[in-house]
Amino acid sequence: MFTRNRQCGVSLMGFMLVCIALVFVLIFGFKLIPAYLEQYTINKIFNQIANNPEFSNATAADVRAAFGRQVSIDQVRAISSEDLEVTREAGALVIRSQYQVVIPVIGNVSLLVDFKASSR
Repeated sequence: MFTRNRQCGVSLMGFMLVCIALVFVLIFGFKLIPAYLEQYTINKIFNQIANNPEFSNATAADVRAAFGRQVSIDQVRAISSEDLEVTREAGALVIRSQYQVVIPVIGNVSLLVDFKASSR
């Protein structure tokens, strides 16, 4: 007797929908990666300054000046030295900042990402 095998696989329409969804995920990913890399760089700068023994008795103005020099080297554009909150907790220097990054995606659609950076 002749038996029918069931077809297995994806139809052309299903394949196209999966490809479209994958393209949107990649677009968002490629747009978000630079913002997160910049966030990593900001945290690295905060930790370098906070752990530097030269800044153990530094004023907030000294910390802001050092941060300003470092961000000009690393080309950080998300925050400036005026956005820093410089405090001392248990004798240790703590640098904090909260900022938002607006990432244009397509046309008038944008992503808004909130970041909180800290040397702790």
